[in-house]
Amino acid sequence: MGLYTGYSEEGRGSMRTLVDAALPGLTSREEGLIESADALGRGVLARNATAVDRGTLSVAVNLRALAEAGLAGVTVPTEAGGAGAGPAIFHRVLEGLCYGDGTTPFVIAQHYGVVGMIVASPNERLKALLPRMATGELFCGFGISHLRRTPPVLSATPYGAGYRLDGAVPWMTGYGLFSRVIIGGTLPDGQSLLAWTPFEESEELRIDPPMELVAMNGARTVSGRCEGLVVRPEDVVSIDQPQARAGANRTAVPCLYGIARACVDDLDALAERRAAPAYREAAARLRDRLDAQRPRFYALFAHKADETAVAEARAAATTLALDAVGALTVATAGGANAIAHPAQRRLREASVFATWGLATEAANVAVAALSAGA
Repeated sequence: MGLYTGYSEEGRGSMRTLVDAALPGLTSREEGLIESADALGRGVLARNATAVDRGTLSVAVNLRALAEAGLAGVTVPTEAGGAGAGPAIFHRVLEGLCYGDGTTPFVIAQHYGVVGMIVASPNERLKALLPRMATGELFCGFGISHLRRTPPVLSATPYGAGYRLDGAVPWMTGYGLFSRVIIGGTLPDGQSLLAWTPFEESEELRIDPPMELVAMNGARTVSGRCEGLVVRPEDVVSIDQPQARAGANRTAVPCLYGIARACVDDLDALAERRAAPAYREAAARLRDRLDAQRPRFYALFAHKADETAVAEARAAATTLALDAVGALTVATAGGANAIAHPAQRRLREASVFATWGLATEAANVAVAALSAGA
């Protein structure tokens, strides 16, 4: 197996140690979820990463492997057949997956997010679908990032017993991978309506071709337009105040950690191969930063953290991941200029996660941290 596979023997050991250090007091079920995610990230996902990134292998292959490992239902309640894991474990699972590749956690995070929306919903018809979501029989996504925009780009208006949606849906991931999608529209009183709908082209939902992104094109992210999309009462997920869904996105943080860990381990391996002590010293410094950051981030889930703390954690993770992937890229001495090189893929993935779901406050903190220098 080649050097740049996204894992190493040393990486395996260090990852297991981090489980204990960052998340003390885990149950055996929680440890099992994390170990499964780490094994999948270091194994199947790492082996498939280049093919998925280049579009020669569908990420659906990884989703099936994830379901077979029992990870489709991480956030589904136990009474519905899932693992019933809390947010800290859900984020730690994403970190383990992202150690192997960025596309799969980018996609499955949408599914986990939908599960959370349905669990919180008063809609019992939708809750009855949770067992299918736990097994991976039903994968789902969402298009709600535009709800932060002013003025609204997608309106929801009362229509008969239900509602209708009109306007743009700028960002939906998983087209052709997910069979259902939750779309968010803004009601006349400013509240947000979340609607459950088929994720397919129709006269009411026009879908553009998949976007050509800098990375993770296998996630099949599209934009769409609702043209009188009718939402039946039984398809209403929730109606919330818009601020309930605002704030910095925590989900990118563990993905950035996964990228950083993979780059540090590969930099260590490169140092050994080239007998380059400077590379090993750089890897040690980056690992120390990672080991210091992770416990602080996961501790945020023990209480209701304010958005400033979340923004600071995200800024630190962004700086670390970009530093780690930058160090590895330079250390390859030109190898990473090849589009299929894993370090090149990691560089592009880090740029996506650095901006994914980024709220204004988090962006301000991250830009300040990145401009501060060493």
